Amino acid sequence: MEQVQQLQSKIEDETKELQTLQRELQKIVDGRQRLIEQQNENELVKKEFDLLEANAKVYKLIGAVLVPQTTQESKENVNKRLNFILNELKKVEDLVKDNQNKQLQKRALIQKFQEQLYHIMQAYQQSLQKQQQ
Repeated sequence: MEQVQQLQSKIEDETKELQTLQRELQKIVDGRQRLIEQQNENELVKKEFDLLEANAKVYKLIGAVLVPQTTQESKENVNKRLNFILNELKKVEDLVKDNQNKQLQKRALIQKFQEQLYHIMQAYQQSLQKQQQ
């Protein structure tokens, strides 16, 4: 019966680790959603800048002050932000894949332990039945 307790303990520990991975994945997905929202906002700004004439006046809000900025500078800033966001999204996608792979491994390990536990319990029940005969 010591084997049963060890397997139950292993299953419990692996299940806790799986739950931790699931919570981490949720945080990663939430972060990805924020990045997608920022990407959409910046793409909208980029489209608006594309509609501006070259000599249009553009201002950047720094603190409580509006500072004049050239249209070209503004476009470059938006493009830099979009590139940064795209790079961050790639990193987040890698984190999602890594987390999902870890979850699959944990699930497989839990299933292996559960199968071992099932076989031990089945063998124990058979031995009890033989003793009763």
